[in-house]
Amino acid sequence: MRIEKEARKVNIVCLDRSVISGVININPGERVSDFINRSEAAFLIVTNAEFKNTGELHAFQLYNDLIKKRKTIFLNKSSIKWIQEI
Repeated sequence: MRIEKEARKVNIVCLDRSVISGVININPGERVSDFINRSEAAFLIVTNAEFKNTGELHAFQLYNDLIKKRKTIFLNKSSIKWIQEI
């Protein structure tokens, strides 16, 4: 059985000071904070991800000559410093 999800645009700041803007899909009516705090999954799926300050992205090992946008990324929740819905 498939559960419909709600797309939420977010900004994510990671512990290494990298910033990711993108979309996460959560259950209808659920708060982003509740979704992030659920312990059942260690990774967060972010679609339409755009990396900012990619010159300082050490955790993802991206360099300035690589694409700064990704269709989908899997982000380890333990690397998130804070997240903001936009």
